[in-house]
Amino acid sequence: MTRLLMPVVQSNSSAVPSSKPAPRATAPLRAALILSALYFLARFIGLFQSALITALLPPFAADAYKYAFALPDFLNYLVAGGAMSLTFIPLFSSLWDKGKEAQAWRFYSALASLMGFVLVVLTALLMIFAPQIIVITKPGLASATKEGTFETAVAMTRIMLPAQLFFYLGGLFSAVLNTFKRFGASGWTGALYNSVAMIVAVPMWFASAPYGSSPHNPLSFSIGILMGAFIGNFLLPLIALRTGPAAQRPRFSFRIDLANPSVIRFFKLAIPIMIGVSFPVVDVWVVQFFTSDLPAGEFSRIDNANRLMIAAQGLLGQAAAVAAFPFLASKVAVGDFRTFSEFLRTGLRRLLFITLPVSVLLVLWAEPIVSLIFGWGNFNRTAAIEDTARCFAMFNVGLFAWGAQAFVARGFYALGDTRTPTIYGTILTVLYIGLCAVLKKMGFGIAGLAFATSVGAAGQFVGLLILLDHRLKNKRYNAPLGIDRIAGTLVRTFVSCFLMGVAGLLALLIARPLVGETKGSQVLLLVWTGVVAIFVFTSSASRFEIPEWAWLRDKFARRRAR
Repeated sequence: MTRLLMPVVQSNSSAVPSSKPAPRATAPLRAALILSALYFLARFIGLFQSALITALLPPFAADAYKYAFALPDFLNYLVAGGAMSLTFIPLFSSLWDKGKEAQAWRFYSALASLMGFVLVVLTALLMIFAPQIIVITKPGLASATKEGTFETAVAMTRIMLPAQLFFYLGGLFSAVLNTFKRFGASGWTGALYNSVAMIVAVPMWFASAPYGSSPHNPLSFSIGILMGAFIGNFLLPLIALRTGPAAQRPRFSFRIDLANPSVIRFFKLAIPIMIGVSFPVVDVWVVQFFTSDLPAGEFSRIDNANRLMIAAQGLLGQAAAVAAFPFLASKVAVGDFRTFSEFLRTGLRRLLFITLPVSVLLVLWAEPIVSLIFGWGNFNRTAAIEDTARCFAMFNVGLFAWGAQAFVARGFYALGDTRTPTIYGTILTVLYIGLCAVLKKMGFGIAGLAFATSVGAAGQFVGLLILLDHRLKNKRYNAPLGIDRIAGTLVRTFVSCFLMGVAGLLALLIARPLVGETKGSQVLLLVWTGVVAIFVFTSSASRFEIPEWAWLRDKFARRRAR
């Protein structure tokens, strides 16, 4: 599906010639297809892993496991995160395309050495002060009623923290692979990471002795994460680099070179990302803060719902954004801003046309999907299923915005502007925290927090879109996005989705009393409501003559004719 979202645009510009061997590149369309399939596989395995954990672990231990990711994720975000792929790739690619391979590898070595050293020091400090930091960031865990959750979260955090070194180095390897447009190996990292984590953890869980009120030791799952990071995120891309074309094999020598011009440029671009606040990253941390004082199991419910939404987001929007970035960066490098703008506009219109009806469909399907995936073991309770389904529905209200904001943000990063989205994201996050506090005080619970996240995602998308269009109208670029054309698609698709939602809801209300509560009944509900909702949407899209619908219909017609 993501392959369909990638526009094909023509450009009059050509790349700078180079005498080096041509890399085994992957075209944008094929890259999007590869990444879409691999991200879907990784998300699917991750969902299975999450369902397995909530089924096996008692609520206090499941919450602890999920809370334990906060500090490691923060460290990864601070040291690497978006800064690695969004600033390293353009700098490394620029040197490489100019025939300066030796300088490119010196930059690679200097960055790996410096940031690796910093990461080791920070990991040690965070392991020492983990209890104090967890109390500050999740004050509810300091309660006497959360003693088991707090102790388990601290122990798991300390086990997971060293994994960030593997994530960082593996991220650097993957960034090099993506520079050469070799997306296959880097796309497999998530699936292998989740698979290894389960393969290691589950046997250890059943073989371990009791831990607190848990029949087995939940720390086995954090050990699985550590091993998954080593094999999936570090070893796999390293092997891919070492077995690739000779010119693309990394030439590493330990050097901390703060005078390297590319390293200096990297930090000028990366520091706003590192010290700023990115809403798509910190929304989970905010939710953890506001749920830490809730009864055991509440955070697992909203986290499971979020993971379901992220799986759909990865399939629809994330792969397109990641695959588009090298193409956008290449257009900026040769000054072809018209093609840059056309690519963004066309891709965004198609992305919105696809993700908006999917958002509505997943809202309708919320309870059946949650029941099918998470309704097992310790999690198979009516309250847990209903709470998770409500959160999942609220998260999906903003599904379209998550994919769209990631796509638009790549436009800023390709232009070398990390400051604007970071400053805007910081302001938005402050407003988001206030909205979460208000909704919690009003008694909306975890579903209110999920809705606040969707509101924040919509604000992120709309704000970045307006700012990027303003930037591209500048005389330097003279390539406006054409927001009026994007808005036209958005409005007509919204109307079609409204009719789709009404029809799907009526179909759901009619069918629910006629089917039971078995897993098979949930599948029947999915099929019935899906057929009705999709029929109404496609009929409406055709009636309103939405250009993206005509494009999609013709695309499928041509494929069937082959």
